[in-house]
Amino acid sequence: MKKFFVISALALLLFVTGCNSVGKTESNESKKAIVHFTEPAELLTLDTTQEEDFTSFNAQNQVLEGLYQLNEKDEAIPAVAKALPEISEDKQTYTISLREEAKWSNGKPVTAADFLYAWRRAVTPGTAPSYASLFVSSIKNADAIYQGKMKPEELGVEAPDEHTLVIQLIKPIPYFTSLLTFETFFPINQAFAEKQGSDYGTSAKTTLYNGPYVLEGWEQNADTWKYVKNPDYWDNKNVKVDEIQTTVVKSTSTAVNLYQTDELDRVVLDGEFSKQYKNDPDFQNQNDTKMGYLRFNQGTGKALANLNLRKAIALAIDRETFVKNILGDGSIAAEGFVPQHFVQNPKTGEDFRKENGVQQTFDKTAAQKAYTEAKKELNKDEITLVYLSKDTDTEKKTAEYLASQIAEVLPGIKFEITTLPSNNLQERYLAGDYDIAFGQWMPDFKDASTFLDMFASTSGLNHVNYKNPTYNQLIQAASETDAANEEKRWSDLLQAEQLLLAEDYTIAPIYQQQTALLQKKQISGVVKHAFGSPYSFKYIQVEEAK
Repeated sequence: MKKFFVISALALLLFVTGCNSVGKTESNESKKAIVHFTEPAELLTLDTTQEEDFTSFNAQNQVLEGLYQLNEKDEAIPAVAKALPEISEDKQTYTISLREEAKWSNGKPVTAADFLYAWRRAVTPGTAPSYASLFVSSIKNADAIYQGKMKPEELGVEAPDEHTLVIQLIKPIPYFTSLLTFETFFPINQAFAEKQGSDYGTSAKTTLYNGPYVLEGWEQNADTWKYVKNPDYWDNKNVKVDEIQTTVVKSTSTAVNLYQTDELDRVVLDGEFSKQYKNDPDFQNQNDTKMGYLRFNQGTGKALANLNLRKAIALAIDRETFVKNILGDGSIAAEGFVPQHFVQNPKTGEDFRKENGVQQTFDKTAAQKAYTEAKKELNKDEITLVYLSKDTDTEKKTAEYLASQIAEVLPGIKFEITTLPSNNLQERYLAGDYDIAFGQWMPDFKDASTFLDMFASTSGLNHVNYKNPTYNQLIQAASETDAANEEKRWSDLLQAEQLLLAEDYTIAPIYQQQTALLQKKQISGVVKHAFGSPYSFKYIQVEEAK
């Protein structure tokens, strides 16, 4: 999931407003259903080979569409594909038929060639995204192409005709169909994209759409845009909302005030607001698989390249106190990185989190002992660390609280908290210009590897500069050697998490999000997902107020 990781898990706010009646325009003539949403951060890109932030993933899922989409039960159902795949007996060849009525917003048909172009682009050096690993670990020849050893045209995907795709996998992948719902597997129209050049996906006008909505009024750094019902969408009749007007809003209190005056119909709550409204009839609490965590930069010359310093900080955090006093929305103190109630042992059915137990927890004595060793090894009595944070209410409170708590347990540690808008923060993070960065990860697909693969040395998502040959071997075994042996593969992933967290302290998981919100009765159909894109807006309906 997934998604530039520093986006706040608690801040995806959905707004719906109206005048004489919720969701309707003032004009009785048009009777358009118009809803007003808000995002906690700016939209960075509509290019499906460039996204790493939740706002971009969310936007792309509304205006673009892949072979399959997730329904309200997180089941993969046909989208551009007209049926589920035909899978060969060895489970390594997928044949997919495309629906002929699927069109781009310029009226051109969506064809198999659009998928070939997008997927080849996703594994070609120079245009490959951070998520190229999803192709490398699944599709024939993707790894060799990514390393520059083969041509993009040799990717194991063929188009026998305009409406058929044949995909060759390197091994059986039980979750591959659900993986095809992920944005990086969406199509791109080659003629349009090449005409736009480097501007492709950087504005509403330089993007072509094939999803339920088209985007209007957006350019990079803009704080407003709107989704407009796409008349060329193949399933247009089942899209009930005409327009979704979106504004970037970073203050929960502002949203709550508007909700109280009946100008908003859905507000995600944080901290004190969750506690204040937990008995309200409109209050809801949604289960989530998104993890909030601290990332430790182990790059050359960084203090956190020191194992004992990472260990000290990870063990100095009282997660139970944090989720109770700061979040207060039902979020769960993290015991590991793979969340509760996400994946289960294929043989016993036991939950991954329960089976692997507590990997990190508050331990003041152990934290201080590790800190003493770190100061000796670094030859420093005081250590100053740059902490990058998103400029949303929740993330600023999180940074202030965690920095204060860590400094109290580990005297001599100081934090320079830097809060930035999403685009500026992403630049700093990708450049490695930080010591600690708060992040969030929502799974891309239903498998523990989606949380663990990104820390392999070769992963394009490994921006913390973690390198451990044993960890790499475990991830490779789970992906290749043991791929067909469910029990051994499960054991590989359990061991990988233990090494990542309890031995190398690569990151410090803080909480598993639970989303608290207020939602009025007129709004329905906002589909929340446990993996992939956070939300689908296709099925939203607005009931006229009585």
